[in-house]
Amino acid sequence: MNKTYGVLAGSAVAGAVTGWMARVLWLWSIAEEERSCADSVALCFSLYPLAGIGLWMLLAVPVLLLALWMLDVRPLKATVAASFALQWFIIAVLAGLSRRDLPESVALTVGAMATGPVLVALCADPARRRVGLVGTGVLVTVCLSLVWFSIHVSGYFL
Repeated sequence: MNKTYGVLAGSAVAGAVTGWMARVLWLWSIAEEERSCADSVALCFSLYPLAGIGLWMLLAVPVLLLALWMLDVRPLKATVAASFALQWFIIAVLAGLSRRDLPESVALTVGAMATGPVLVALCADPARRRVGLVGTGVLVTVCLSLVWFSIHVSGYFL
């Protein structure tokens, strides 16, 4: 039982760290794009948003890989891929619901991103797989409901 709580806490910390990295890199890319396009009178495209996403991918995957390896969560490749995919889904939903392309709240971003690896770690534990699957289903359902609600209230998403 103690090992399970350690795995859940460790995966939550790893998810929070990657969530914080996503927010910082996304804010950096938005600021750099605004700075580089400030003098443009025409339509301006820059590679900074793609660079921010790419940097997050390059940093988040090794952090998740190292954390889940140290926590002895198996199968490692599948759990890292699932954790990253769930975090990608969460950040896409949160970014689409915000006014500035990223949630205003650091706690919301980091907290939501921390849930991804925790739910995947629960799914990897045979004794708690049902709880992890139900939690993942609830998270995805809530996110998709928010998307549906934002589309019907504002008329658009993303």
